[in-house]
Amino acid sequence: MTQVIAVVAIVVALASYLTWMAGRLDRLAVRVEAAASALDAQLIRRAAIAVELAGSEYPNLQAAAYLAFDEAATGNDRSAVESELSRALRAAPEVAAVDEMAVAARKVMLARQFHNDAVRDLLALRRRWVVRLLHLYGRAGPPAYVEFDAGEAGG
Repeated sequence: MTQVIAVVAIVVALASYLTWMAGRLDRLAVRVEAAASALDAQLIRRAAIAVELAGSEYPNLQAAAYLAFDEAATGNDRSAVESELSRALRAAPEVAAVDEMAVAARKVMLARQFHNDAVRDLLALRRRWVVRLLHLYGRAGPPAYVEFDAGEAGG
């Protein structure tokens, strides 16, 4: 009788652990999605401010900002476009020095950092042997880090 109770206790403990682990994976996946959405919003905001401030004085900046809007709409990999916008902002120090642009650049940097931290945490959890062995992450593909040129002026 005590052996049956011990086996049941072990099975319950194991099931509880696996349920907790699956829930943690799900929460981290939601955190990655939320961070990606926040980053996307901040990138669009930065591009909007760049378009507003560029005017006809900085055609390269204006073109890079409009291209960032186009890439945001298509959902393609935006790292090259965002890097180009960052370079264009550095080439226009008067625009980059405007308080509104500086705040937007800082928010982009923070949003990217939050996203990459969430991705790191999720990938670390997915590498655990229990998660891999039991395929607890389901069919979800691995999340990706967001990397682009984030010079001082560009975020």
